Amino acid sequence: MDVQTATEDTASFDDEIAAEVRATKKMKGRRTKIKAKAPTRLERAEKLRTRLLHLKEELENMGFGGLLKPPGPIQLVEEPDLDPKTGGYVGKVREPLAAYIQRVSIADNFSQRPPFDHVIDPIYRRLIRDYIEGALMPESKVAALNHSNGKVEKIDAGPIRCSIIDGLQRLYCYCIAILLVLYREQLVADGVIPKDAWEYFAEVVKATGDPKAATEKILTRLMRYEVFYNIDLGGLLHFMVTFNTGQRRMNLPVQLEIMKRPLIEELQIRAQIKLWYEIEKIPGMTKPKEQFAASDLILATEAFIANNAQVSAAPEADRYLEDEAYLDKVGDIEDVVATLKRIATDLHPAMMAAYASDPYKRYLLSTSSAFLFGLVAACGYIRNTKNMKVLDGELDRLMNLMKEGGEDPLNLADYWSALEQITASRGKATRRLVDDTFRRFFNGATSGLDWLDTAKSIGGGA
Repeated sequence: MDVQTATEDTASFDDEIAAEVRATKKMKGRRTKIKAKAPTRLERAEKLRTRLLHLKEELENMGFGGLLKPPGPIQLVEEPDLDPKTGGYVGKVREPLAAYIQRVSIADNFSQRPPFDHVIDPIYRRLIRDYIEGALMPESKVAALNHSNGKVEKIDAGPIRCSIIDGLQRLYCYCIAILLVLYREQLVADGVIPKDAWEYFAEVVKATGDPKAATEKILTRLMRYEVFYNIDLGGLLHFMVTFNTGQRRMNLPVQLEIMKRPLIEELQIRAQIKLWYEIEKIPGMTKPKEQFAASDLILATEAFIANNAQVSAAPEADRYLEDEAYLDKVGDIEDVVATLKRIATDLHPAMMAAYASDPYKRYLLSTSSAFLFGLVAACGYIRNTKNMKVLDGELDRLMNLMKEGGEDPLNLADYWSALEQITASRGKATRRLVDDTFRRFFNGATSGLDWLDTAKSIGGGA
C-alpha cells in the first residue's frame, strides 16, 4: 500500500468515525446516552454465585478479617435431645453470622434445592429486606459429620464438617444481605442484581447508615440453629429429605440426587462420568446435551440391577425413603460402575462422532432417558442371566458395530420409524422397544439392531 492510499484510507476512516459521533448527538446538541446491555438472568445468577462462593475472602480483603477468624468447636446452649430413629442428638446453638457462614458454606453443602433468583422472588426478597431491618429468622438445621461423612459423637470435638439439612435458601439470603449492606447500588453496576431489585432494598439498606459499620453489625448478629450429630451420611439424608419434603414436594431429580449421593459420587469419581446435577442448577441454566443427568444414572442403576427398563423417578424416590440399603449385593456397585462407564465413556463418544451432523441421534444416549434405560436394562439382563464377562463381550460387539456400521451403525433411522408405530403408552413402549432390541442383539439373534422387526414382534403399542 503506498503512502497516498494509506492517507486516503485513514481520512475515510476518520470521516466515518466523525459521522458516527454526529449520529449519536440529539437535536439539541447533546449525545445520546448509550445504555450498557443489561446482563441476562443467567449471567446475573453466575456473577452472584461467584460472589457468594468467595464472600469470606472478599470480606477479608475489605477489612473484616478480625470478625472472620475460623470458628472454634460448636457450643450448645442447652442439653441435646436424643432422636430414637437415628440414634443421633439434636442441640441448640447461637453464634455470630460471621461464624455461621463459615461453618455452612454454600460450596460445601449438599443442597436441598437449586437456588432461586432470590432478589426477584417475592418471598425471598422480603426475607432479605426483613433480615436487614433486624428481623429474627427461623432456626436452620445443620448436620455435623466428620470429614469421611461419618459420625461425630461429641459435638465439641473436631474436626467436623457441617451440612445444611434445612435452611440453604436462608443462607443465600443472609449472604446477599451482607453484599447489599456493604456494596449497595454498586451491585447493579457490577451486574449482580437488577436495578429494580436495588430500588426494592434501597430504603432499608440506606437506613443502616455507614456501609462498613452496618456490615460489622450484621456479621456480629447472633444466629440460632439446631445441630444434628452422632449421625452418619444415611442419617443426614434421612433428615434432609424428611424436612424438605415436608415443607414442599421436592423436584424429583433433586430428591434422587440427595438420597443417592454416594452412588453418583462413585460414578463420577471411579467411572469418570461427567454428570449434570439438577441440585446445582441456577436460574436460566440448561443441561448441556452431551452430559448425563445424575438422576438419570441413578435410575439407570436400578434398571441395570433389576434388568427392568420401566423405572421412573416418583416410585423410586418413595422406595428409597423406605429402603436404607445402599446397594443390595456386594458385587452390584462394581458391575454398575463398570457398565455405566463403558456406556458413558466409550459408546456415548462413539455415537456423538458417528452422528455428528444430527443432534437428535448424536445426543440420544444423554437426552433420552427411555433409550438409556432400555439399553442399561438389556445389559442388566445379560449380566443377571449370564455374567459380566459375557456382557463385556457383547459391549465389545456393539462397539465394533459402531466402528464398522457405516453412516448409521445403530440403524437409528429405523429406530425413529419404529417409534412412529407406537400409538399408546409411548414412554413404556419405547423403553421396551430399546430393551428388547438390544437383548436380541446381545443374545446373537440379530447381527445388528433390528428396530422394525422388534416393533412388529411386540405389536407396536406394547
